[in-house]
Amino acid sequence: TPEQVRAAARAFRVYVSAGPRDADGDYVVDHSVLTFLLDPDGIFRDCYGSARTAEEVARSVRGHMDSYEPLPPEGG
Repeated sequence: TPEQVRAAARAFRVYVSAGPRDADGDYVVDHSVLTFLLDPDGIFRDCYGSARTAEEVARSVRGHMDSYEPLPPEGG
């Protein structure tokens, strides 16, 4: 929902703003240009901006994959 999108933007502290609609009802969305890495448990692990090279991102992702340990089961 739109509220869920706003909540996610707030949670990740990203900028997002829809521009005015044109005659066809289309609009441009101005936003932060970031890629977030979340682990399988949904925990934030890293953030990549446009200054990071593909090799740096790949090395970071691989490092997080190699060191990942699942959360223990709830109540366990």
